[in-house]
Amino acid sequence: MIATAIVIGLVGSATLAMQTVPELILFRERLVLSVLQLDSDAKLHPFDYATQDGLTLRSWYRAPAPGRPVIVYFPGRIGDLVKKPSHLFDLAEDGYGLLLAGYRGYGGNPGRPSETHLYRDAAGLIAKLAVEDMAPDGTILYGYSMGTGIASYAAAQSRPRALILEAPFTTFADAVRQQAGRAPVWLVRTQFDTRSRISEIDVPILLLAGGQDGITPASFAEKLAALNEKFASLYIFKEAGHDDMFAYGAWEKVTGFLDQFSLPELFPDLVGGTAEAAPLETPAP
Repeated sequence: MIATAIVIGLVGSATLAMQTVPELILFRERLVLSVLQLDSDAKLHPFDYATQDGLTLRSWYRAPAPGRPVIVYFPGRIGDLVKKPSHLFDLAEDGYGLLLAGYRGYGGNPGRPSETHLYRDAAGLIAKLAVEDMAPDGTILYGYSMGTGIASYAAAQSRPRALILEAPFTTFADAVRQQAGRAPVWLVRTQFDTRSRISEIDVPILLLAGGQDGITPASFAEKLAALNEKFASLYIFKEAGHDDMFAYGAWEKVTGFLDQFSLPELFPDLVGGTAEAAPLETPAP
């Protein structure tokens, strides 16, 4: 009886580990504050999307000025809609459209996050932008940390004008190994496998990495850049960590990258050419 109980306990513990290792790392800290509490002149409006499984998820949207694309921002795992994207509000004040993607289970949204659901929700969000003509001059997908896995998926499945990946990882399994050494691969069900799809993305890609980042080290971004040399540009900020690249020059790299996607006849003070806006396609889940 005792031996049987021990076996049952071990099996139960292993099953729990298989179910929770990715979620404990990725989803344990969730955004609880409303973005309406942020102090910015760039006012955002609710943008609600009905998912395939019957949820209504709230994101936040600001319309673009004529000739400007909409930046679709996929945040990381720790509520960085409050902590991180002040630079995005500055871009919005300069006329770029902005859509802060609200994840299921975050910021008061219903549901539980998972890789599959986050992919499907991102695809539906981008499709709604296109159907409702809310990004007439196209989109630029922007992912930070965990959000880079979602942004890269959406970029490979649709046709944005560009992709920005800040603090990206190659795969989530690689990020787990970075933190936990030789973690058994079978424990990591969540993939967020940017490495396998970055070569499929045929639009300009900006990769930003911190030289002191111990969570998603710059070597991850270097590997991604090497897989798409035609379209990828890589900048490593030697003194930066995981979440402070904008204190070390990332702002200039991002704005310089974005300048090429503004129509010069509408913004003659900007340097750079015109990039044709590609039509968005509805990606398959």
